[in-house]
Amino acid sequence: MTMIKMIFVFLLPTISYAFFCPNNFNQINFGDTIAQIQQQCGTPAKQETKEIAPDIPTPQEWNYYVPRTYTLSATNQPEMTLKTQIIFDANGKAININVNGLSMPSTNVCGAVIQLGATQDTVKAACGNPAIINKQQATAPQTGSSQPPKNKITEFTYSTTPPVTLVFENGVLKSKK
Repeated sequence: MTMIKMIFVFLLPTISYAFFCPNNFNQINFGDTIAQIQQQCGTPAKQETKEIAPDIPTPQEWNYYVPRTYTLSATNQPEMTLKTQIIFDANGKAININVNGLSMPSTNVCGAVIQLGATQDTVKAACGNPAIINKQQATAPQTGSSQPPKNKITEFTYSTTPPVTLVFENGVLKSKK
């Protein structure tokens, strides 16, 4: 490998994280703080801050009300449904399936076969969106509190053509829109 190619290969990873401010040619990097960006790029035209709860995987119960495949025409009863519950572990795998209160290892009540170990995507493909989703409350592993810490998301929008938005998570630059 020639010396020029070697230098290019070694510099490529560091070059790819740096970019210019939206409104000038000062260099900034992902991982810079809000203060560093304001110093390099100036005050944005618009600044928004919000707190969002992180998406921590938790066990879930999905409930479906599947129409019955037969009707009792002699009694002229309205269409009935089968209550179908699928319980997922924190990894999104089905660990329990109940149809009208009966636990079973698999069912085709939605048309396609759903079995224990199926993913949430597989169940959605077979049954659609659930009527009700019950989620276990997430706990923050480091604090043990009942509420996980919220992420503070700050967006700086610069009035350039086209407008550029810098997104910070907990005071650190994470992305550029």
